[in-house]
Amino acid sequence: MAEAEGTPSAALQPCGLCGESRAKYKCPGCLVRTCSLACSRGHKEKADCSGQRDRTGFVRQADYDANTMMSDYGLLQELARDHALLRRDAEQHGIAATGQRARAAQAPSRDSMDEPPAVQLNRAQRTTVACAKEKRQVTIRYMSPGIKRHQLNRTIWQSSSSRLVWTIEVVVPESEANPNRWIESGFHDVCRLGDLWSRLLQAQPGAPEPPVDRSSAEAPRKRIKTDAIRVRLPSDDGNEYQFRSSIRPELLSEIVQMFGGTPPEELVWLIRVQDKPANRPTFCRVDPLRPLFTQLFYQTVIEFPTIYVFKQAPSTWDNYETTIEDPCTAESECVLDARAEAEDRTDEACASVVGPGPATSPQTTHGDIASE
Repeated sequence: MAEAEGTPSAALQPCGLCGESRAKYKCPGCLVRTCSLACSRGHKEKADCSGQRDRTGFVRQADYDANTMMSDYGLLQELARDHALLRRDAEQHGIAATGQRARAAQAPSRDSMDEPPAVQLNRAQRTTVACAKEKRQVTIRYMSPGIKRHQLNRTIWQSSSSRLVWTIEVVVPESEANPNRWIESGFHDVCRLGDLWSRLLQAQPGAPEPPVDRSSAEAPRKRIKTDAIRVRLPSDDGNEYQFRSSIRPELLSEIVQMFGGTPPEELVWLIRVQDKPANRPTFCRVDPLRPLFTQLFYQTVIEFPTIYVFKQAPSTWDNYETTIEDPCTAESECVLDARAEAEDRTDEACASVVGPGPATSPQTTHGDIASE
């Protein structure tokens, strides 16, 4: 029996079985108070009580504590394990489900998947992923729609100019500003990170003829910050591309103090290599003087690239020793090996389809294989 909330004499109630001594314990199943182990056992035999809390019973919010939360979490884990065992037994015995259950059974098990579950993409996102892999040799992975990084991503494949227009994140770990990063949208992959860095540093007051415009000089537009910096970046195709930088003024001022006199090529530019163990952080060097798309060959990015800028190459990351690799370029050995391996896979696939006998391997590029 549960005592009234806030009753000071609740701890002085007598034993619910013998009624002689003061109650010290409370049965989790039926809330009967007992004074000793003997009375507790006797209560279970007399009332046929299991002594376990009803894990599906209603619990008031005022009574919901950490122990109740852990009990609910354990219940959910047990249900997940029982469901997995039942589905495995059904598959072993050839029991087929129907309707909605059949579609759920045909879906791959979360425990057996080597890759993360697929995210439903719209048409523009599917085009971006396919063209990025086929024409830029870079793999883009999208996160769940509720993740903030997914909501910030504006990366798109521009079919008219056949290029990626990236959302990029730039992180300065050595900065004391909070946050020490900012996100840029509308960065064409034919532009160079070094040009972005130099143009932003020249945007400080007193700099001679900065190649940027303050959007506050124009008529204010809806949902556009008036203190944003409009940056014009040159590219290898001879055009200039313009976008508004979202870097905060205080972070920009600190970057100018830290790196103002250092050319971009003398800094250390890195990108995190994905699918590596957390205790083996691996980075790949990025050349700020070359177009961005040449620095992302055979890289995997989560939503959009995150670029780290250091004065010196870091020796540790999150208390683990770091590994820094050279970038994959069109002439590097890693690309040649990847292409050779892809051609071998194509030959094997064609042989398995055609069967025994002479077969001519089709002329397939690595971009076509990657898109498959």
